[in-house]
Amino acid sequence: MNSKGLNIRAVADTQEDIFIDFAISKRCNFSDIHHFLISKFNLNKLELSSFYYSNDNWDKGEEITLMNMNFDDENNIKFMDMVLLKDVYKEGHLKFLYVNDFLNMNIFYLEILKEVDVGVDEKVNILHQLGEYKPNNQYIEEKTIEDDTKNEIDEILKEYDEDDFNKFEELDDDLY
Repeated sequence: MNSKGLNIRAVADTQEDIFIDFAISKRCNFSDIHHFLISKFNLNKLELSSFYYSNDNWDKGEEITLMNMNFDDENNIKFMDMVLLKDVYKEGHLKFLYVNDFLNMNIFYLEILKEVDVGVDEKVNILHQLGEYKPNNQYIEEKTIEDDTKNEIDEILKEYDEDDFNKFEELDDDLY
C-alpha cells in the first residue's frame, strides 16, 4: 500500500556540485527533514538550525525554527515539529532554505520537485546523491591546524637553527 510523498532535492551551497534527491512522506514534518540532512551531510546535531520559506530568487522568507520559540499564548512563530509537508505543499510553497550552525553557515537549497507515491512504512528514501559535503566548520579547523599553525611552528624551529651566537639573542642594530 502506498501513500503520497514528495521528491525533494537538497543542494549544498558550495563550489562543488553536492546534492541529494530524496522521497519523503507528506505526513512528515520539517523536523524529519532536519534529522535526515544532519545525518546525510555530516552536520553537527547540537547546532541550531532553521528552515526559511523561499521563492524563485532564493530570498529568505518566514523562518521555521528548530525549537518552539513561542512564549505563553503566542503562536506566531513556526517550528519544525508543527509544520507538515502536506500543508506547505498544499499552500504552494516549493522552495526552502536550510541553515545549520549560524556561526559557520552551512546552507542548503531545498526544492520540492514533484508529488510521488511512497511506501507507507517509508519516511525518507534516497533517490540520488552526488558529492560529499564537508561542513564549513571542518574546513576552518583543518586549514587552521594544518596550514597556519604548522607554518608558524616551522618558522620558530628554523629560527633556532639560524642562531649564529650559540643560543644568545642577537642584538638589534637599530636599538643602538
